[in-house]
Order: sequence, then C-alpha cells, then structure tokens
Amino acid sequence: MSAQLYGPIALDLGDGPVAATYGRDEDGRPFARLVFGEGSQTVVVSVTRTPADTLTQLQEAIAQLAAWTKRQTLREAA
Repeated sequence: MSAQLYGPIALDLGDGPVAATYGRDEDGRPFARLVFGEGSQTVVVSVTRTPADTLTQLQEAIAQLAAWTKRQTLREAA
C-alpha cells in the first residue's frame, strides 16, 4: 500500500456531499479526485495514480459500510 497522508484528518461525513471530479489541470495534466464535504470542510483524496484494483477495493469497502449502516438502521427501528 502506498497511500500517503499529508496531514491529520478526521471527517464525519454526515449527509455529504460526496463527488468525483476529474479532468485536466491548468498545465494539461489529467487528475482524478474524490471530494468529501464542501467549503472549509472539504477533504480531497487524489486518485489520479491509483490502480483500478485499489478503486475496486474502495468500492467493496463502501458497500460493506453501506450494509452495516442499513443493519444499524433496522436495529434502531425494531
């Protein structure tokens, strides 16, 4: 794993927003990012050089978290 942390981060995602952005920067280089939050509460994760397999792992982790959240909601409703 070669993930790099550029500073301490703690984010309670709450109700988002979450976005994927991609394109070319002002120098014409391609970029891809996951953007969490907005304004001064924004956290950006660069995925420009991330292999597709790692993004698949991210999808799987998010699916696991979504399933956990649904289970918690069902437990609270019961």
